[in-house]
Amino acid sequence: MQKSIITDCPTYLELGLKNGEVYTVNGKELTNEGIQHVIGYLCEEVNVKVEDVLSKVKATGQNNGAVTLKLHNGAVSTF
Repeated sequence: MQKSIITDCPTYLELGLKNGEVYTVNGKELTNEGIQHVIGYLCEEVNVKVEDVLSKVKATGQNNGAVTLKLHNGAVSTF
């Protein structure tokens, strides 16, 4: 069984926002625990922390709609 996945390509996330809180990941509605779990799993591949992703979402200042993020080599950027 493979213990870790090392990728040299970015991961893209589309996070849906409702009242300033993330409620969907790539179009799938999840509980708060589910959101943390899915984002955490995807962040492992690109050496990014879940806290960095969520703080980037809050920094956009959006309350509703969707935010697309690019995760790559420890960096989080809006797309």
